[in-house]
Amino acid sequence: MQPLPPAIPPRPDLGGWPDTWTPRPPEPERQRRFPVWVIGSAILTVFFMGAAALVSFFTRYDPDDHTHEYAFLAADVRGEPIRWNPCEPIHYVVNLGLAPEGSMQDVQEAVRRVSAATGIEFDYDGSSDEVPERRRFVYQPDRYGDRWAPVLIAWVDPDDTNISFKRDGHTAAGVAAPLVPADGGDVLVSGWIAINLADPNPPGFTFVGAQGPVVLHELGHVMGLDHVESTGELMEPSGGGVTDFGAGDLEGLERLGRQQGCLTTPPTPG
Repeated sequence: MQPLPPAIPPRPDLGGWPDTWTPRPPEPERQRRFPVWVIGSAILTVFFMGAAALVSFFTRYDPDDHTHEYAFLAADVRGEPIRWNPCEPIHYVVNLGLAPEGSMQDVQEAVRRVSAATGIEFDYDGSSDEVPERRRFVYQPDRYGDRWAPVLIAWVDPDDTNISFKRDGHTAAGVAAPLVPADGGDVLVSGWIAINLADPNPPGFTFVGAQGPVVLHELGHVMGLDHVESTGELMEPSGGGVTDFGAGDLEGLERLGRQQGCLTTPPTPG
């Protein structure tokens, strides 16, 4: 049996966003949830403290409350998360020029999962030869016509891009950024995902750190999700030790999705 490829390390997978965005402040209820082993230790400790304390512990702990297991990249002036207009499709293109075989299936599966979690439709506009840049133009009429540039998903050589894949001694498997119009705004209109060509892990969703979960994690950022500290959530910086969204991730995506109502997509400069 061959050993599994190494899991991805903590990765600097946020490519930056407009200075006009306001980082979403922490909310009082969004404290880090106890990981499973901490809960187990707490139960044993409380058991020896008596039945009354045990009842109190379970009264305070709600296993169905995941509000502290998701976070958003930015908020508007009302404190609501910056998100896409969920009543219009999100268009995307893929540059597979440097991608390993099977990568398109990873993209399609990641899109399917995000669409199911948000209720937002995605439209694949075909292949593109565009190479992602850190400050990508959100409006490219010569390439994509008079519309906002579709989300770009591409594989890149870290030596041939201005996107940084390194931070604190770690190398990212992927980097992503959602985008608003160049003159600012509170509605996402585009974005990009750059997958590190040098990452050794192959396509698929079969193990932690495989390429599929990386693409899915980065797509979570494009939707507006930030990192969390909870193991078991895909939006944890290292992927949370999972291959799919966790309960907190899914709740966060729901808050970014169609159930929250339509927004007005800003007009293009054209």
